[in-house]
Amino acid sequence: MPHIAIDYTANLADDLAPLALAQKLHDAARTLGVFPLNGLRTFARAVEEFQVGANTQDEAFINIQIRIAPGRPEELRQRIVDTLFAMAEQTLAALMEKRPLGLQLEITEFERRLTRMASSLPAA
Repeated sequence: MPHIAIDYTANLADDLAPLALAQKLHDAARTLGVFPLNGLRTFARAVEEFQVGANTQDEAFINIQIRIAPGRPEELRQRIVDTLFAMAEQTLAALMEKRPLGLQLEITEFERRLTRMASSLPAA
C-alpha cells in the first residue's frame, strides 16, 4: 500500500482536475520506490456538504489522507509526506493563487492487528 484518499469541497469541481491531482500523487508515490505497485490505491471524491472558514461560496479545502502499513521508520514517513505534499502544492499552486483554498496532507499507519486485507491483484 498506501491508500491515498483525496477529499475536496464540491465547490472546487469546476476549477480542480481531481483526476490529475490523483494521478500526480499516485505517480509521485510510485517513484518513491518504497511501495508495492499493486498496493498503491489513489482516489478523489467531492464532499457535497461542507463549511470552510467564513463559509463563503469561494472558500475551499482539500484534505489528503495517506494510509500506509505499519513499521516504516519515521525518516521514511517524513520523506513520503514531504514528497507528496510538495507535489500537491505544485499541482495546486495556480488554483491557490486564484481562490482561498486550504490544503492538508496527513499520513497514518494501519493498525496491523485490526486490519484485514484480501486481493486478487497480481503481485508486482
